[in-house]
Amino acid sequence: MSLPDSELDKPRGVLVRRPRASIYNVMLMIAAAALAIGCLALLLEIWEYGPPWTRPWNPPPNLQ
Repeated sequence: MSLPDSELDKPRGVLVRRPRASIYNVMLMIAAAALAIGCLALLLEIWEYGPPWTRPWNPPPNLQ
């Protein structure tokens, strides 16, 4: 049993145009990039002094 040609030409679902990126999506991506850059800068700042688990913590001397 085959389908008539007119049924084969019809689309099988509802065709919806994909929404374009709104300004809110762009702002979300900018904020995510800023957070990632901030985390990277913080990590580099911490590693400048060495890994925190390799040195014992020495409290500062009491100033009397």
